[in-house]
Amino acid sequence: MFFPSSSGHKKPSAAVAATSDSSSGDPTADAISGKFDPTALERGAKALKELDASPNATKAFEIIKLQEQSKQKEFQTEIERAQTQRTQMGLQRAQVEGEEKRKTIAEQQDQERRTSQYKAQLESELYQKKLADQQKQNEDWLAQQHQQFLRQEEIRKKNDVEVEESRRRTLMEQMRLQRDNDVAKAQAEADGRIKQERENVDVHLREMRAKSAEERKTKLDTINATLGSLGSGFRSLLDDKTKMTALVTGLTAVALGIYSAKAGTKVAGNLLEKRLGKPPLVRETSRKSWSRALGFGRPASTNMLEKIVLQDELAERLQWTTNSIINAKKNGTPFRHLMLYGPPGTGKTLFARTLARQSGLDYAIMTGGDVGPLGKDAVEEMNRLFAWANTSKKGLILFIDEADAFLRRGRMSSSSNMSEDARNVLSAFLAHTGTENDKFMVVMATNVREVLDRAVLDRIDEQFEFPLPEFEQRRQMLDLFMDEYIRQPTKAGKIIEVDPSIDSSYLDEVARRTDGFSGRQMSKLVLAYQAAVFGSGANKLTKGLADTILNWKLAHYEGDVDTMQRHEAEELKAKAHQLVE
Repeated sequence: MFFPSSSGHKKPSAAVAATSDSSSGDPTADAISGKFDPTALERGAKALKELDASPNATKAFEIIKLQEQSKQKEFQTEIERAQTQRTQMGLQRAQVEGEEKRKTIAEQQDQERRTSQYKAQLESELYQKKLADQQKQNEDWLAQQHQQFLRQEEIRKKNDVEVEESRRRTLMEQMRLQRDNDVAKAQAEADGRIKQERENVDVHLREMRAKSAEERKTKLDTINATLGSLGSGFRSLLDDKTKMTALVTGLTAVALGIYSAKAGTKVAGNLLEKRLGKPPLVRETSRKSWSRALGFGRPASTNMLEKIVLQDELAERLQWTTNSIINAKKNGTPFRHLMLYGPPGTGKTLFARTLARQSGLDYAIMTGGDVGPLGKDAVEEMNRLFAWANTSKKGLILFIDEADAFLRRGRMSSSSNMSEDARNVLSAFLAHTGTENDKFMVVMATNVREVLDRAVLDRIDEQFEFPLPEFEQRRQMLDLFMDEYIRQPTKAGKIIEVDPSIDSSYLDEVARRTDGFSGRQMSKLVLAYQAAVFGSGANKLTKGLADTILNWKLAHYEGDVDTMQRHEAEELKAKAHQLVE
């Protein structure tokens, strides 16, 4: 059966198929040629005719229709797939746009955050600048106030000085007027006496002449009587030879007695001097006192450190050592030699002198600087010193101050500058202190321990370092010296009034500012307070005056003798270490 519409549709397909077959069968079908080959059309037409005549034409049409539907479905699927892809692409584009928008928002937020941080930083810097400007203004204001206070204080001090100067001039003027009045009064009294004497001169002359004549007559009568008796006695003596012989014998015996007594006194004096007299090297000793020589000396003190301010550990060690020294003679044990070393002015000499004077033993104090000037006689005097020390019955403490002056190292070195006399006296000292004894002990003080001879250090049983006082010790010294020199009346009965502002807190501040001061420098500071008070004539220690003295002491600290000696001691110590190395 023939369907025109279908055949119309089928024929082209067959033609296409035929064309395809012919094209696939002919490899040159694709080539463009200027000739037309009708065989292909003929074959197509023939195939269509055969297809129409075939009983399977309907089936073939159905197959083709199904193929077309399949193609359409494929096309529809492709369209749907394309739409799906377009939808996915839209979703992806929307996602990308959302991500880009999110990034844009995040970037905007980050930019805003950075902007706010920068703004906050600018505000903080501006605030800090304002604070710095305000602080600078405050400092400028404080500096101005301080300068104004200093100017006012300077004006006050100047006024005080002017008042004191005016008071001093007034006092001097009063003293001058008083002196002039006294002179005028004395002159008037003298003139009155002279006038009275002139008026009575005649009476006095007559009295003096009469008295002189009487005395002259009496003396002449006495002389005549004496000469007459002597002449008669001498004549009788010349006439009697027995009396002459007795007279000559008596005069000879008297002369011999006088010369014998003189010689005996000299011998006894030499023996006494050898027994109790001090050697030239000894500057101070207790053995020159007869009461102490006879056993009536001062008893030993149980607390010799009550007026000496030291660190607690050092004070405890010294107290134990001094107790053992005091009891050494009682217990029959030998004495121990001690050495005190440290910077100048730290209490070494004060402790040694206190120990020597209050131990109940005999003591002798010498200084090493006295040995050098003796020259060749130094060895003899050193031997005499120790021979004298060995005669003490109670035991003797020999304190040698500035021991490094003659006990320096260099005895065994030929390159040293030590003289032969210095070597000999050092050897003599070592010979006398080489063995233990119960007659004497040596306590030596030095600023530089390192310069001493090693053999001398070997003789020492205990060494004590006296360091510079710390804050607590300086505070105690201030109380001690203020009580001694300021708060207590002087020997003349003068009393110093202390301003209430100079209290415990002020003394704490002074102790803090005097870091590096020695005990002697602290004592000099308080003595300077006393001298300034008496020099001003006000008899009152004010805080301003005390600050002035303290500032002056601090300004001249490097020029102080103790400070320079400490520097010299440090240099000597460094040189000693270099020699050892």
